[in-house]
Amino acid sequence: MRAFSHQPIHPTTNTSRTQWFATADNMLKPTPVLFDPEAFCEQGKVMDGWESRRRRKAGHDWSVVKLGMPGHVQGLEVDTAWFTGNQVPAVRVLAAEIDEDDDGWLGPRSPVLGVQGTAATDEEIEAAAARVASRRWVELLPVSPLRPGYVEDGGSVHRFAVARAAAARRATHLLVCSHPDGGIARLRAWGVVSRRFDDLAAAGRVDLLSVANGGRALGCSNAHYGTPRNLLRPGRGTNMGDGWETARNPRRPRVIVKDAASGLVHMPHARDWCVLRLGAVADAIDELTIDTHHFRGNYPESVLVEACDAPHATPAELLAGHDAPGGGDGGDGGGSGGGGGLWRELLPRTRLGPSAEHTFASDALRGGRVSHVRVTTMPDGGIMRVRAVGRAAAPMPAGDDGDELPAGDAIGAEAAPAWPPTVETP
Repeated sequence: MRAFSHQPIHPTTNTSRTQWFATADNMLKPTPVLFDPEAFCEQGKVMDGWESRRRRKAGHDWSVVKLGMPGHVQGLEVDTAWFTGNQVPAVRVLAAEIDEDDDGWLGPRSPVLGVQGTAATDEEIEAAAARVASRRWVELLPVSPLRPGYVEDGGSVHRFAVARAAAARRATHLLVCSHPDGGIARLRAWGVVSRRFDDLAAAGRVDLLSVANGGRALGCSNAHYGTPRNLLRPGRGTNMGDGWETARNPRRPRVIVKDAASGLVHMPHARDWCVLRLGAVADAIDELTIDTHHFRGNYPESVLVEACDAPHATPAELLAGHDAPGGGDGGDGGGSGGGGGLWRELLPRTRLGPSAEHTFASDALRGGRVSHVRVTTMPDGGIMRVRAVGRAAAPMPAGDDGDELPAGDAIGAEAAPAWPPTVETP
């Protein structure tokens, strides 16, 4: 599951009714919530979140957030950290699919948007509210109570699962409603990115593993220092924490022995792996990149990449058998691992180097259609990015990608708010 309401996928707040004590864009920060008990400003206490002034007019406060990427929202996380007596008492979240290129649908951008100590005029709010109400929204989270932001026991974090019918709707924007006012420190929208197949097909050769194109990580053998979903991120990463790094493999040989014929280290059963899902079925992979950027003393000795054309295979089928003895490449050359015969070799076992992009053209790769790739590292270590460039030949089926949301709060629906936009039943 990917959080796509915060950086590095760059969401924005399109409008906010009031941001007197703290601006709405603070909700989208990727960093932990900060709190300095001695910090005050002209408006009052400095808070790291979105905090409106105490409301004295009819209605409630709200903000529109544009997702960093379009997709299906499957879970929401609302954190009230440090807002212990001034938190939003209850929150409601709706979603809509709006033309991604139409950033002017809410009207001219307010010059005070993102400026602390400001609030939109009544005329600006009325005009924006009319535009919001003209769109078709689906309710992701009914009005639900929030706890005060005491962080000691983790009680400030609220996690909500979105109903499957609502999650099935593609979304580009969220409408965050505070009932009636107060502070929210952080907002996260968890789900999967969804790019339209027609757009991918028209784009020609693209990285079909990129999260921007709908690539996903389905599972791995080890994610001690970093998760494989990082492999799909844009850019090359700022440090090792932005990649996928495993613990030191306990199966690695006590004494390292190099095979004279291949020049690779003999690693019987010492490997780690991850399975990645392309955003669309590729007619072939024309170019493959394994990037070990920042991994200088902890990069894998070598890598084996396999592929399959199984768009309808379940995550369980794709992840099966990899940890069985003999699964993966346990010797000195190539070899197919577990998975019930789904997999074929795309790139034979190949030596890697420290902090470098290793790019392989089509003449180094085995052809054929590809829906998933399995990356196996010998014996362990870190990779920053994996890129698989090809042309989209067929859409991947919609459905569960195998991720599970963390345990969350029960949704306690209350009465409908006084100002409802046009809400569709999913």
